[in-house]
This record gives sequence, structure tokens and C-alpha cells, in this order.
Amino acid sequence: MKPRQAIDKLSSLKKSDGWKIVSTVMDEETLNAAIQLSEFRNLPLEEIHFRRGAMWAARQLRDMPEKLIMKYENDLALDEASKDIK
Repeated sequence: MKPRQAIDKLSSLKKSDGWKIVSTVMDEETLNAAIQLSEFRNLPLEEIHFRRGAMWAARQLRDMPEKLIMKYENDLALDEASKDIK
């Protein structure tokens, strides 16, 4: 898939109602995990690390369309720059 096509598809995904639902649910789950961390004071260290990792992963997934759009925009810019050099 060409970078421009990927950008268009990712942009439409980001604007879709389905992605808004997924993003909202992920935000709520991240908040719930943070609240649970603050409420349960006697959690084992491994459980704390697991929950922190789950929150990190949820944020990364939620931001994935933006990160991929940026990557493909950078690829386009590099392609254009390399065409100008030739």
C-alpha cells in the first residue's frame, strides 16, 4: 500500500464512529485501572507493574492511528525529497 493510501485510510478510521467508541472505552478502562491502583494499597509489585503495563499498552493502541499517519507522512516527505535530489 502506498503511503498516501495508508494516510487516507487511517484518517478515515480515526474519524469513524467505531474508532471513537473504541477510543472512549480504552480511555475509560485506563481510568478504571488507575483508580484501582489507587484504591488497592496492598497489591503485589507484579500486579502493579502488570496494570501499569496494561494502561501503557491501551494508550499506545489508542494513539496508533496518529502515529502511523505521522510515519506515512514522513515517508512521503522523504520520497519527495529524494525525487528532488535526483
